Amino acid sequence: MLTLNPFRSVWLYTLIVMALFCVPSFFAIQSTVTEEKYKASQELFEWVATHEKSIFAKEEFDIPRSVRFHLNIYDETHTLLYRGIEATLEDVQFKIRVVYPFLYYQKAVQTDDRGLFFVVVQTKLNYAKIIFVTTMLFFIVLFLIYLLSNVFVHSSIYPYQRMQRYMNDFFNDSMHELKTPLGVININVELLSNYVTSSKHLQRIKAATKQMQMTYEDVEYYIKHKKVVYAKEPINLSEYLGLRIAFFEDIARSKSIVLKYEIEEAMMIFISKVELQRILDNTLSNAIKYSFFQGIVEIYLHRKDESSCILSFIDHGQGIKDLYKVFERFEREDGVQGGFGLGLNIVQNICNKNDVDIDIESYENQGSRFTYVFKLDHQKWLDKVENEQKGLT
Repeated sequence: MLTLNPFRSVWLYTLIVMALFCVPSFFAIQSTVTEEKYKASQELFEWVATHEKSIFAKEEFDIPRSVRFHLNIYDETHTLLYRGIEATLEDVQFKIRVVYPFLYYQKAVQTDDRGLFFVVVQTKLNYAKIIFVTTMLFFIVLFLIYLLSNVFVHSSIYPYQRMQRYMNDFFNDSMHELKTPLGVININVELLSNYVTSSKHLQRIKAATKQMQMTYEDVEYYIKHKKVVYAKEPINLSEYLGLRIAFFEDIARSKSIVLKYEIEEAMMIFISKVELQRILDNTLSNAIKYSFFQGIVEIYLHRKDESSCILSFIDHGQGIKDLYKVFERFEREDGVQGGFGLGLNIVQNICNKNDVDIDIESYENQGSRFTYVFKLDHQKWLDKVENEQKGLT
C-alpha cells in the first residue's frame, strides 16, 4: 500500500501556492517600479523644459534652486562646465539612465549665440510607494498561504480526526461493556474454585481471566490517565508486591513457571496504588509471558540505602532483541504472544512521572532483568499540595 509523506505534501503544497502568488506579485512590483520611473521621467522632462531657457539666458549659468533636481552642464565635447550632482558620472552617453536610487535625464540644448550644451538632470526615485506595495503584497501572500494551508491541512486531517473520535468512542464503549461481564466471570471462577476440585482446566480459566483483567486495566489506564488524577499515598511495597505475586500464581502455574521471591519487609513508598499496580503487573506479566516453559521468574525487593529501595524482576527466557524499542507504544517484541504493546510504554510514563529509576538488562535466549529504584516514603510537598487542592487524601 502506498503512503504519502504528510510533511512532503505540505512543503509541496506551500511551494505551489507561493509560486501562484509570488509570480503575479513580482510582476505587480515590477509594474510599480516602471510606473515610478515613468512618473519621475515626466517630471524631469517638464522641469528641464521649463528652466532650460532661463539657465542659458545670461553669460553665466542661471541655475534654479531645487531640492529634488540637481544638474550638470557639459559643452558639446562633454566637458564639465557646471557641477551640481555629487555623484561622478564617468559615462554620459545616455538619454535616460537609472543608477539606484537616482534617475538621470540628459538633454541637448542648442543656443543661438553660445552653441550646443548638454544638461544632465538628477532626481531621486520615490521608493515609498514601491516599499508599501511590496510590504502589502508580502503580507497578503503570507496571509493567503496561511489561509489556504490551514484549509488544506484541516480538510486533510478531518477524516483522521473523525476516525480517531470513532475509535475513542469504540474503546470507551467497549471498556464499559466489558467491565461488568469480566467482573462476573472473576467472581464465578472464584466461587467455582471453592466448590470444585482444582484441575488444570480450572487453572487455565483462572489464568486466562486474570490475563484478560490485566489487559483491560492497561487499556483503561491508557484511556483515563490524562483525564483522571490518581492520588498518591503511602504504600507498603513489600505487602502489595506479595499480593500481586499471589495474583500471578495461577498465570505462572499455567505455564509451569515457578515464581521465586525474596522480599524485605516494611518498604514504604509514596505513589498512587493504581500506577504502582501497572508497574508490577506489566513487569510480572512480561516476565512470565517471555519465560521459557518450566522456567523460573525471580523477584527481589531490598533496601538500597536510607532513602531508596530496589525492586528486581529476573526471567530466564527469550530476552529482548531491541532495547531501544521496548518502551515504544504499540511495539511488541513477539507478535505471537499477543497484547497491544501498551504495557511498558505505560510503565515508562509512570516511572518518569514518579521519579522511579528503571534499568533493563537483556540477552537473547538468556533472559531479562528489570530493576526499579523507588524513593522510600518520600511525599513531595508539591504532591501533597496537589492532592489537597483536588480534595484527595
